Amino acid sequence: MHLLSPEDIQDIFPLILENVAIGVAILDAELRQVCINSRHAALNNVSVAQHMGKKLEEYLPQAAAVIIPKLRFVLETGRPLLKQEIRGAVQGPDGQVLHRLASYFPWRNTEGAVRGVVAIIQDSTLDNVGEQLLQESQKKLLKVLDNLFSFVGVLELDGTLSEANQAPLTAAGITLADVRGKKFWDCYWWSYDAQVQEQLIDAIERCRLGETVRYDVPVRMRNDSRMWVDFMLAPLRDDKGNITHLIPSGMDITQRHQSEAALHQSEERYLSVIESSGEAIITKSLDGIITSWNSAAVQLLGYSAEEAIGMPVTRLFPAGRLDDEVQIMQRIIVGDRIPTFETERIHKEGHIVQVAVTISPLRDKQGRVVGACKLARDITLQKRQVEALEHALEEKTALLHEVHHRVKNNLQIVSSLLNLQARKVSPEVMPAIAECQGRISAMALVHQLLYESDNLSSVNLADFLSRLIFLINMTYSVADTKTQLKFSGAVADITLDITKVIPFGLLINELVLNAIKHAFPNGAEGRIEVGLSRLPSQELQLFVRDNGCGLPASFSWEKGSGLGSQLIPMFVNQLQGKLITESSSAGVCFKILINEDKAARGTHHEHRKHTDC
Repeated sequence: MHLLSPEDIQDIFPLILENVAIGVAILDAELRQVCINSRHAALNNVSVAQHMGKKLEEYLPQAAAVIIPKLRFVLETGRPLLKQEIRGAVQGPDGQVLHRLASYFPWRNTEGAVRGVVAIIQDSTLDNVGEQLLQESQKKLLKVLDNLFSFVGVLELDGTLSEANQAPLTAAGITLADVRGKKFWDCYWWSYDAQVQEQLIDAIERCRLGETVRYDVPVRMRNDSRMWVDFMLAPLRDDKGNITHLIPSGMDITQRHQSEAALHQSEERYLSVIESSGEAIITKSLDGIITSWNSAAVQLLGYSAEEAIGMPVTRLFPAGRLDDEVQIMQRIIVGDRIPTFETERIHKEGHIVQVAVTISPLRDKQGRVVGACKLARDITLQKRQVEALEHALEEKTALLHEVHHRVKNNLQIVSSLLNLQARKVSPEVMPAIAECQGRISAMALVHQLLYESDNLSSVNLADFLSRLIFLINMTYSVADTKTQLKFSGAVADITLDITKVIPFGLLINELVLNAIKHAFPNGAEGRIEVGLSRLPSQELQLFVRDNGCGLPASFSWEKGSGLGSQLIPMFVNQLQGKLITESSSAGVCFKILINEDKAARGTHHEHRKHTDC
């Protein structure tokens, strides 16, 4: 039977105080009076007001030594003390010594914890009068029970219903006459389902043997609807401990049941998502014990869920990675999420599995970290593919190195053939052959640098220019003249795409060759300087300048008749650059601005008077 909650007592106790003819009082855990009726106060020969909020020794000191131990027994054990005789502890108004028959019951809260004592006191001086008062109070109590929403009834030992309060009758739309005298399982509430009836018959049989039975069950209500109730069946015993009746009770838990059903459905959906996930989802406690294991984890690591749950997670770690778990859990405990990382785990069959793992803290409702949730996927095939790609890339790189090496060698062969040819030609043809050799050397140098470099997509211009200037010196025998050719340097981290390096080198070759041929007539002394820098605009600026005689006033690239005047604008155009020519009597400076981010827009030429280059 359900115990009345403190809230129920507060609602119905005033009715009891006004209607019952026995003394009733409630004391809290400190044995202070919380409620007392006038009957009880009169039996103590003390007013109601003198009782409230006070302890027994304050208003009834002569009885404290006898009664307080009994009250403490009920508080400490939670067990009632029935029909305790208290003789001579209280005197009536006329000085007569009174005898009391007291029963003390634990007063419990909704969670079942003892929060005080309910005392029911009878004046046993007149037994007959007391019996009449008790019967009257029982009738009053039945009226009170009828006002309760909880379902309460009385069964005979054979399961026949003899009494029921009004709440279950009203909820079902029936009267007491419809069910009184029937077997309880044949009553309206249960007769809709044979299995529900069998369950109730079993509960009644167990209760007859002294067991209190409790379970949740759906019962039939008005219009054939269903209500879930928390049902209890408890034995009622007489003074000798014999079971005389069975007391069924129930409380509406439909809303709670619906919430639990929704939660269960949500949990089933969650588990369905977990089980259908393509990634292994594993949870573990803070001490490293596996607590859940989905089907993807079975596929990944070979252990069934039954084998894995309860197993230390370190069993999955290779010997060399056991320290990883300590470091992981140190971060998880403080709430850190560990981003995806690659590692290894041991399959049940003993082989190593390459996995990508993400680990997050697992928290309870209060936000405390209670474990970790790990997502893992097999990357063994992916690793093999990466290794295959790396191997293919290495082979391709080696092949490209070999190609550049062969192209460089072939260009050198062409240069050597030209050198052999130069021995058999007239002196007038020799400069043309030298120019061809210079251009070939510039192209061969690009392939030489690519062959020597690990980077096959670009060339370091500082290294390229310094070596190109050296080759130009050697090709055109600049050292045999009065001309000085030098490279003024470049920022070391400037690189250029290989598709532009060859026109870049040929452009420098033509500009330097132009200065050697035309800047210093009649063998005059002079200086040619090549430089490279990066402007604040991020453009590359290449310049070739000399201190020679300068360009004729009528000079233009379009009107030039030489091969160089045709090649130089073409190479600038291939570089998507801008050519600026500055000339004066103090020399010539060619500037080429290269912006690799812009699309080719044709060649841009500017010719202006000399400024500082």
